Parts: sequence; C-alpha cells; structure tokens
Amino acid sequence: MKKLLSLFSLTFLAYANEVNNIVKIEETSIKEYDKKSAITLQWLETKPYSTIKDFYILQYLKQDITPDEALEALSMVKSVSNTIFFQFAKKFKHDETIAVVQCMKASAKDLIDTDANCIKNGLRLKQATKLSQIELLTIIKKVEEKYPNFAQQLKIIAAPIPFTKLISSNIDDFYEVFLNTGINFKIEHFNYKLPLKTINKIKDDKRVEKLIKYCITNPKLNLLNKSFLNFEDTTLSSKSSFFLALNSIIYNDFNQAFIYLNNSLNKTTSIIEKNKINFWLYLLTKDENYLETLSTNTNVDIYSLYVKELKNIPIKNIKYNISLKQNETKESFDTKDPFSWFNLLEDTKEFNEEKFKKYENLFNKKETLPFLAFIYNKYDNYKTHYFLTPFEEELKDYDIDRKALVYAISRQESRFIPTALSSVYAQGVMQIMPFLSEHIAENLKDEYDFNKMFEAKTNLKYANYHLNNLQKNLDNPLFIAYSYNAGYGYFKSLKNLGLFSKNNQFEPFLSMELISYDETKEYGKKVLANYYIYKNYLDNKKEHKLSFIFHTLIQPLAN
Repeated sequence: MKKLLSLFSLTFLAYANEVNNIVKIEETSIKEYDKKSAITLQWLETKPYSTIKDFYILQYLKQDITPDEALEALSMVKSVSNTIFFQFAKKFKHDETIAVVQCMKASAKDLIDTDANCIKNGLRLKQATKLSQIELLTIIKKVEEKYPNFAQQLKIIAAPIPFTKLISSNIDDFYEVFLNTGINFKIEHFNYKLPLKTINKIKDDKRVEKLIKYCITNPKLNLLNKSFLNFEDTTLSSKSSFFLALNSIIYNDFNQAFIYLNNSLNKTTSIIEKNKINFWLYLLTKDENYLETLSTNTNVDIYSLYVKELKNIPIKNIKYNISLKQNETKESFDTKDPFSWFNLLEDTKEFNEEKFKKYENLFNKKETLPFLAFIYNKYDNYKTHYFLTPFEEELKDYDIDRKALVYAISRQESRFIPTALSSVYAQGVMQIMPFLSEHIAENLKDEYDFNKMFEAKTNLKYANYHLNNLQKNLDNPLFIAYSYNAGYGYFKSLKNLGLFSKNNQFEPFLSMELISYDETKEYGKKVLANYYIYKNYLDNKKEHKLSFIFHTLIQPLAN
C-alpha cells in the first residue's frame, strides 16, 4: 500500500460545520422523491432529523453529486457514523478527509509506516495485539511523545508478560486495555487471578460492571473469574449481581449464589428480570414457591411460559387478531413510507384517549394491522400480547415450522412494520442489513434496490433465503435466532467457548445467560418465546413443548 497521507488535525465532524461557510447550491425545480427518481437535497431538507433521514442521506451520497452537495448533505446528518463519513469522503474529494479515512481503514501493519496522528486514529488495541513485539515497539516510539497514554497501553500489550504490566498500570490503562483487546488475547495473557491490591484499585470504578460481564461470560477465563468469588456487590447493579451469582454457581458456591440472586432481585424493577431471577432461585433451591410466583405472571417470556407449561396453566393474555373498525376517515396513512412510522412513534410518545381514538379509526385496513397492534399496546400498557399472522400470501409456500420462525423473528425485529429501520440501517419486517441484502440480491441475480427492502414481499423473500442458509447448519430456533441477530460466526465462537455442551441441572439456562452480547442474549430468548407460541398456534393439533426445545440445545462436544 502506498504511504498514507499525513493526517491533518481536522476530524470528520469539523467538515460538517464547514457547510455554514459555503455558498448554497442553486436551487432547481426537482420533483418530490418517489423511489424511482434520484434523492435530492431539497427533498432531504423537508425531512426530520432521524435515523431514517441519515439512511437516505447515505443513499444520496452514493449518487453522482458534487463535493459541495456532499458537504451540505453531511450537515443534515443526525449521527455521523463511519459508514456515512466514508461515503462522504469519496464525494468530498478533500485530501485531509481522504487521509483520515485511509487511516481509519488501514490494517495494523499498514499503519506502522504512518505518522503518530494516523496511528492514533486508525489503530485499535484489538488490532495491536496482532502485531509482533518489534512492530509494536516501532509504533510506540512514534506515538509516545504526542499520545503518551496510548503509548502506555501499547506497552502493556507489548510486554513480555502483559498481565504483570496490566495489574501494575493505572486504573484507566487497566480498563482500556482489558476491555478493548480481543477474546483470544485475554485468554492467552490475562487468565490469572487478580491480586487483592488490583481488585481494591478497580472495584469502585463504574467500568467494573463491564469487566465483570466480560469475564464471566467467557468460561475460558476460569482462573481470572475466581477473582470475583465473594466480590462485594453492594454498589453494583442488579445485572452485575446476577453475573456474580452465575459465577458462584459455576464454582459450586451455591450459598453465595443465593445471596447474589436475592441482591439482584431486590435491585431490579423489571418484570422480565424478576422472572429470570425467580426462575434461577428455583433452579438453585428447588423451592416451588418461586414457580408459583412465576405461574401467576402475565408477562410472555421463556421463564413464565416454561412454568405455565410445567403446571399446565393456559396462557390467557394473548390475541392473534384484531377486529378492524368499519368506518370512513378522511385521513390516510402511508404504510410504505418509513417517515410515516417515524412520525407515528414521535406522536405517540405522549399518548392519550384522543390519540387512541384517532389512530384506531385511521388504522382500518388489513395492511395497517401491525400499526393498530402497536396503538393497542400503547393504550393498555402492553398488558395484552398480540401475535399477529400477517403476510399470508408471501408465506403461503412455506411449512408451519418456517412460518412460525419467520413470525417469531419479524415480531421481535419490527413488530411486522414493513418500513422499520434500525439505528444501524437494518431494513424492513425482517430487519436485513444492507450488506446482506446486496449479497443476496447478487446471488439471486436480482437488480438491487434498497427501496424494495421496505416491501414485505421482497424482504421476506431475502430473509427466507438467509434462513435457508442458516438451517443448513442449525436446527434449533434459539441457535438460528442467535445467528440471525449476530451472525453465524459469532454463534460458532460461542460453541468454541464450550457453551451448550455440558449437561447438568443448570443447563441450558446457564449457557443462555453466558451469551456475551446483551442484545443477542435477550433477542434469542424473545424469539424463542415467540416461536413457541406461534408453533402451538399454527400447528394446534399437537402440543409443542419448550422443555423439548431446551433438551435439544445441549450438544456435547465431539472428542
């Protein structure tokens, strides 16, 4: 690779501010964007600051535009992500901007031959662990004068015994290095019990909660995790107390686990967290009173559903359809416009009877049922759980198991809203990431159009293509959910850590709690609960049990 340009002191955020000093481009008469015409600045200017607007700005930056137009578009962005900045840099054609991007995208080895600014902007500690000691020392020499703290963190990584250097470092360097290096580096270099002096140094810092989670969700840090046995949890959150309980269970200290679980229970106000903790108290003590508490709960989660199954208690607060109001209204709602969904979310942040009646009358067509379910949920404070079965035509060729899986995922991903868009630009009812939809379009020999991902027909077609590939290697809805959310590679990394391979009184529930990504962990539980309900609803001639699904999760590692 050619030697990278010297890094200028400006950052990409500064470029967004420059727009105030440039002359606005001459306005032209361009028709309203209609998904077939090009996106225009004039159209973007009419839209509210939002993730949706940022998404369309990103698409605009991919069009044939001038540097000034790119700069003006950037000034409208709510949150400048790397994706937007990189695309902006291509159009802005500014040497310093290009230099910043080159540094941010460069590999660790390519950064060795650059200057201190470029190294600091481009090198992540996780990348640095891939370098040799000689390469690290070269980089340290370049950055230590201008960025002494960064140099000190690199010295920990480059040390002959990184753990010794880590525990003797200051508190900020300790957390920066530990939290930002990769799993394999931690296992190889940091898997030792922390001295009491180090524990006393780090225990009162707010980052200790992240440290506890990172460690305990990695079973291969078995020596390091002994540091957290009998760890004082008075000032910690409910979640951290729960992780400490799991750690005590792993090391067979059930009395201490009981204390941590009760501490966790007393600290939380979340119904689903209380259900989880009560379920674990039952697993630990076999006290039926905890099951009794769960059996009366109206929340729909794997814990309350499982207990109701064990006790043969019917689930009463679920509805599979909503009766539409047969009335005429002069107002209309564009279910195909992402901004319509955004405006609805904004308007219902403050909700009242008048707004409820307004939207109940407005959402009177079959295609508006998902929006109506959202309004009903807001109105009754989510006491009733709606398990709709839309898109019958689009799913008519799939078997019951696939329908149950698609409904389970799309209910969690988007509430069946075709124009839903996530903060990372996942699109549509099945929240497909653009890089994946482009890849699928290429494989299917479809002409790629990002707008079509907001159409349920195309979105479901691509999602089922993706599910077909996942099911070549996975046959359990929970494992499919993990892979759908975080990628199949991440799921394989969980298996490599030994999760879902041991058969004991706490499995598979222990493995389910040791998922390191919080979003993926909770996502998997919710999709599994959805799947269980949909499978029994769609195939009501026989009973499908959660207990059977749980049983199939344990897959011992091959010798």
